Amino acid sequence: MEIVNAINQPAFWLYFAYTILVITAVLHILYQRRSPQNLMAWLLTLLLLPFIGLLLYIVLGSRKFFTKRKKPILSIQPSFKEPPQSDLGASINNILVANHLPSSSQNNHIETFENATEAFERFMLTLESTQSSIYLQTYIFELDQTGNAILQALINKAKQGVEVCLLMDAIGSFELYRKQKKLKPLVDAGGQYAFFQPLLKSPFNSQLNLRNHRKIYLFDEKTLFTGGMNLSSDYLGSKNTPHTYWKDLLQKIEGPAVLHYQNIFNEDWKYTTNQNIRHLQNIQPLEQTARKGGDSIQVIPSGPDIETDVLFECLLHSLFAAKERIEIVSPYFIPDSSLMNALLIAIKRGVKVTLTTPYKSDHIIFDLGRSSYMRELNENGGKVFLDGSTMLHAKLILIDDECAIIGSANLDYRSMFINHEVVNFIYSKTVIQQMKNWLNKIQTSATVYHSSQKRRRRLLENLTRIFAPIL
Repeated sequence: MEIVNAINQPAFWLYFAYTILVITAVLHILYQRRSPQNLMAWLLTLLLLPFIGLLLYIVLGSRKFFTKRKKPILSIQPSFKEPPQSDLGASINNILVANHLPSSSQNNHIETFENATEAFERFMLTLESTQSSIYLQTYIFELDQTGNAILQALINKAKQGVEVCLLMDAIGSFELYRKQKKLKPLVDAGGQYAFFQPLLKSPFNSQLNLRNHRKIYLFDEKTLFTGGMNLSSDYLGSKNTPHTYWKDLLQKIEGPAVLHYQNIFNEDWKYTTNQNIRHLQNIQPLEQTARKGGDSIQVIPSGPDIETDVLFECLLHSLFAAKERIEIVSPYFIPDSSLMNALLIAIKRGVKVTLTTPYKSDHIIFDLGRSSYMRELNENGGKVFLDGSTMLHAKLILIDDECAIIGSANLDYRSMFINHEVVNFIYSKTVIQQMKNWLNKIQTSATVYHSSQKRRRRLLENLTRIFAPIL
């Protein structure tokens, strides 16, 4: 009788439905082949935060596309088949081919900008001289002084008949997403814009968590700017603007690697707008556009539109392949357990491992989440530098004198397994030396990190580590 009465209570059916949903969520977690670290974090969230944890998983839990609208795997292949002249480059090529992604492209010309005003001047000069097409994809686009200057230049080019396509992430560019009337002059001039994964379309869509963090700035289908810089006054700006810019990197690339980025942009634009970019008529055969004697680049995209975790695989292999030095620059250091173990093993192998990160980043929750990883790296022989001059937003990994890894991805779980990202593995002595010089300047004025010996502090750090994989 008591059982019958219990069944007739609304609370019974509420908890019964909740149990079914939790089981479904757990099965979904297992289906996505998550790391044990991330799996345990979500299980604890579901158990310790009833209903709230489930809601968080529904909104934030997915990490791959499971719908018919899933983007196809990138299939473009470079004409130059020769692998980079290094053992690491050749082995990374094998990983890319095994994951059905393009391998190396040769004879690229690379310029790396570490100064915000110089990067802005070159960006605007290229934009204003564009003749046929402008394709911009960014996480953040703000209509501050820098953003307004870029928008006005886009409007002018659209009026001249240049094809202008602007793709922004709806979360990263949320302020503009809310006030889209400000983009009406661009549309009136003939340009187009779109927001990736719009929020209001389906606020409880499980894909809401799958943000697009790529930076792809393409001009005339032959000149590319990419790296970590978004389109706002935090990253770029005029010399006449009294602003303290963040430290970041932007690269200008010409050569076969540009085609890889064009293909990525095309897929992201098609997914967002259901429209195809017009036929690429201005791109000549790669052998004609490439500059002989240039640099080798491996363009590695990652995210929900890639079936495998190829960026993670290539990065993990690179850490194990390092012989002398691994130098990391990342604003948010919350590595997967496999990456962390690779760093600790590298130290034991005699490899010098350094991490340079902001003394205080723009996200306090990430500062809490990184603490235990910094402490573990430091106490096992790694060296950690804390840069306190301004926000250090650059993403860079140097492997010996062999490879510079530069792009949009941070060394955290979100960049490795959730966000849409794109990274370049660059085999260029010139770029590597420039990045070493840039990093040495930062480290000279940085504070050397020493782990806290306070028990309460260490306990808090260890507690935040439990939930760090879902940040």
